[in-house]
Amino acid sequence: MTLIQRSEHLWEFRDTCNVYVLKSGTKCVLIDTGSGAVLQHLASIGIERVDWVLHTHHHRDQCWGTPTVKKAGARIAVPEYERHLFENPEAFWQARRIYDNYGNSNTFFSLGENLPVDAVLEDYGTFIWEEYGFRVLPAKGHTFGMVGLITKVDGRKIAFTGDLMTRGGRLYQLHAMEYGYGDLLGVEFTMQSILALKRENVECAYPSHGAPITEVADDVGRLESRLESLAKIGRLFTSGRNSGFNDQQTLRESKLQRITEHLLWAGPYTCSNFYIVLSGSGHAMMIDYGFASAGHLHAGPDHDGMQALRFIAHHLDQLRDDYGVREIELVVPTHIHDDHVCGIPFLQRHFGTQCWALDCVAGVIADPAAWASTPCCFHKPIEVQRTLRDGETFRWRGFDFEAHYAPGQTEYHAIILAVIDGKRIVFGGDNLFLFNPESEGIEQDIVVQSTVMRNSFQLEMHRRCAQLIQAIKPDLVCPGHGELIVMDQSRIDGYTDYIERKEAAFRGIVNSPPDHFIDLFWARMLPYFAEVRPNSTVTYTVKVRNNLERTATYSARLLPAFGWASHGEADGITLEPSQHGELVLVAVAPSQAEPRRRLITAEVFIDGRSQGPICEALVSTLGD
Repeated sequence: MTLIQRSEHLWEFRDTCNVYVLKSGTKCVLIDTGSGAVLQHLASIGIERVDWVLHTHHHRDQCWGTPTVKKAGARIAVPEYERHLFENPEAFWQARRIYDNYGNSNTFFSLGENLPVDAVLEDYGTFIWEEYGFRVLPAKGHTFGMVGLITKVDGRKIAFTGDLMTRGGRLYQLHAMEYGYGDLLGVEFTMQSILALKRENVECAYPSHGAPITEVADDVGRLESRLESLAKIGRLFTSGRNSGFNDQQTLRESKLQRITEHLLWAGPYTCSNFYIVLSGSGHAMMIDYGFASAGHLHAGPDHDGMQALRFIAHHLDQLRDDYGVREIELVVPTHIHDDHVCGIPFLQRHFGTQCWALDCVAGVIADPAAWASTPCCFHKPIEVQRTLRDGETFRWRGFDFEAHYAPGQTEYHAIILAVIDGKRIVFGGDNLFLFNPESEGIEQDIVVQSTVMRNSFQLEMHRRCAQLIQAIKPDLVCPGHGELIVMDQSRIDGYTDYIERKEAAFRGIVNSPPDHFIDLFWARMLPYFAEVRPNSTVTYTVKVRNNLERTATYSARLLPAFGWASHGEADGITLEPSQHGELVLVAVAPSQAEPRRRLITAEVFIDGRSQGPICEALVSTLGD
């Protein structure tokens, strides 16, 4: 094995993967490490020190020599969505299922021992080293978190592409496309990634295996054709087993469609509908911005090892090229769920987009670690520039909007009413859907409301939504999933009847008072997740609501983790029926603690009677 010079400052070393050496003076950056044998050859080209290793993905053939390189003084940067598979694979292997295993993602090719990480390669971010800037391009496909690195070397724009593709327009490994049992979901992701690479117009791509790709656009075109042929076979689930669409419908990005002259959507083939209001003069406002397709929603048991949902940009080229949008000025989320808000940080970072949100929504998306006990929180905080109140009106580029509190599918939810092109349009998020229950004499689609108990469901929530729809009488509902819903009084009445029947069924199946046995989060502990230093304190707030239909007194005390201490019990508070309150507790971290997560619980009392340690939070102690 010898070094192959690719340009004045770039070399390639053929190992268990291609290792690329980028030189600056007597220092270098390595792109992946293979076995680490490259260290023995660097002196021959005048390199005295490896500054950084930049990893494209977590597979062992890419990084099994990285511990050796790190011992020699190099720092390590890894893809943000695979950090846990470098930094903490020991925990991953401890938790990985052995028997009855339907998890087919190729995380099995991970390291066996923890490798300290010095930096992450953040999607769409830039990593700077000496005179080089590496732009991080998501390259989802061969692995969930893989990245490509775009940079300029010796006057040429090039890309290090990991195992995204090989020369000639082929996949490196077909089996890597299987994300879940019996799907080839990686086919859809690879299509998105190679088209993003094509738009970069690089002169050469350097893959992890095989020869350099010198005809990038042509080879991408060849792989596009082969992926399409694969999807046409059918029942390969290249768009995900539970997407509801066939392989061809989401293999490529859907086309934006007009609802009215100034209102667009991406059609029902996206994972979570988002809507674009056009100013007519190059500006746009979005309602929600989430995943491009259902395949990106890694939520099932097949997707072990994928600890966070990864946003990939979509439909923005169409907005620019087909509709002349130059600025995305504003985004308004309907609710907190990750599949609807995960694209907002991208918009803010790259377009300077403002986010305006209803107060209950704003509180969660701005501090997701605190609220992580709530399902479907996106892990990246979202800055909210304007907080809206229930019923507040606002105006954007000549269009009038109203924000209403509508706790339906989740407690932290808004409905946005707008008048656009003469129509009263409701952006309903995950509140309203069309469904045929095929019961109670109903044989056609009616408007229904989904129920998720873990979303803090209480009986009053859906009733409130029905009353709101009755009051505002929309012409059209733009839902968070599925087809648009044309509304009239008959549909509104059917929706109200459905809510009444659902509430009666819920009341009838539990003891009284029903909300006490329905409401999972009548007591909740914030922050749910915190990182602290030794000897520091964490202040916890236990939020409680009285579902007992009588006056009651609530109190709480911490049950700290091993080595932790607490500052006594919180003073009790007396709440009237349906009233909310807060109990404050303080925990003290030990002076010495392992850098690991600990569970801290709070015992809650009602009128002096213990309900047990029903609240929990996670805390991680950092090193000194």
